[in-house]
Formats: sequence, C-alpha cells, structure tokens
Amino acid sequence: MQERRITRLNKDPTYFYQKQIQQAIKKCDILIEKRINNYLIIIKPKAPKLSALIKINKVNEPIRSVVNNTQAPSYKIAKYLNKRLNDIINLPCMYNTKNLYEIAQ
Repeated sequence: MQERRITRLNKDPTYFYQKQIQQAIKKCDILIEKRINNYLIIIKPKAPKLSALIKINKVNEPIRSVVNNTQAPSYKIAKYLNKRLNDIINLPCMYNTKNLYEIAQ
C-alpha cells in the first residue's frame, strides 16, 4: 500500500492561482473573446472541496472520493475552453458508449 503524505499549507493558494488565471485570460486573445473575460473569472474563488461517499453495497465498504470544484478559480475557464476547443477541433468520439448493451455489441 502506498504511503500518503499530507502537507499543511500556511497560506491558501487559491487567490494566487486566481491571479495567474486572470493574467492568462488577458494574454490569450486567440481563443478567448475580450467581451467574456469578466465572465470567466470567478468572483469569490474557493479551494475545491473533497467529500467521501461510502459504498455500503460493496465488500469492505470502500470510499468514493468526490471533488466539488465549481468554485475553483479554473472552473469556468476550463469549461469554456473545453467547449471552444471541441467546436474548433471536432474530434470523433470513438470510445464513448451509451450503455452496457452497446459495449457488449
């Protein structure tokens, strides 16, 4: 089993990342239109929250970790760039399936 190490931070780095993202948005005028710059910046960013769901129907009740990152500094820009790049590049989704029956076929 792998040893997990946790480091306590003296300062929350969320606002530092927010500043870096703001600077990157201002510099990137090829993919990001100027009129949506303010929309892509989260006003009160927070660090993503980690919660755990216990799988009570499984043996030894393993834990599924769930991360809520909707208030993270990069959430809106990541969502926007994903949509924008998909519109530009339009790659085929070869490995997406609708359900288990499609996989079986």
